[in-house]
Amino acid sequence: MTKCIKGDHDFPVEDATGAYCGEHEVTLLWHGPPITPEDLTPEASGRICRAPARTCLPGSAPAH
Repeated sequence: MTKCIKGDHDFPVEDATGAYCGEHEVTLLWHGPPITPEDLTPEASGRICRAPARTCLPGSAPAH
């Protein structure tokens, strides 16, 4: 079970698509396998990034 981020208890509703806590009105949705640090490297995702301090989108360079 997954812990509710707003309370000290498990989510009362949890399945393969996500989890929900009605008491705190919190919803988590599962979007696939967890990401790893390697997934965030420009080489792994095919991103073009020329400015390390800026967020890069897939296949795009940051605006200057």
